[in-house]
Amino acid sequence: MHHHDTEHHHDIPGVDPLSAEVFREFKTQMILNRRLMTKMFTVETMHPAQAMCLRALSAEDGISQSDLAGILHVSRPTVTTMLQKMEASGVIERRPDEHDARLTRIYMTEAGRGMGERFHALFAESIASSVGQMPENDRREFLRLLNDLNAHVRRAIDSFDETDPEGKGGPTE
Repeated sequence: MHHHDTEHHHDIPGVDPLSAEVFREFKTQMILNRRLMTKMFTVETMHPAQAMCLRALSAEDGISQSDLAGILHVSRPTVTTMLQKMEASGVIERRPDEHDARLTRIYMTEAGRGMGERFHALFAESIASSVGQMPENDRREFLRLLNDLNAHVRRAIDSFDETDPEGKGGPTE
């Protein structure tokens, strides 16, 4: 049993009740989506980050390890650890670049390709079973609203960047 009814009455000081409720439902949506993905990956016994890695490799096999870290928005040591596990389970292989020995390139194995395809199918299924269940007009309206919301958030981020170009968050030192 979810405590949904009691949640409605939790106001966020300084925020109108409708905006607070929209924000809460949006947050719930992200949590539910993550939960669905996690359940689907349990079937595949793969960490979502590894699935994202295979997805990046299916777009660009032989990508450098540092570029991969950038795409996944994780540190290089984190990528190294993940790739060691993936190499041990036989889904990727790491090889030095032919022209620059300092670069390590990542390639999918046959097993990796198969797993990548299964991951893609699960991903497609999760979208079909969530957003895909909404009528087309609702999806178009929802898309319009999300684009609008994203534009507002981008503007807010930009205005912070103008006042705080280094991203230090103000005079805290």
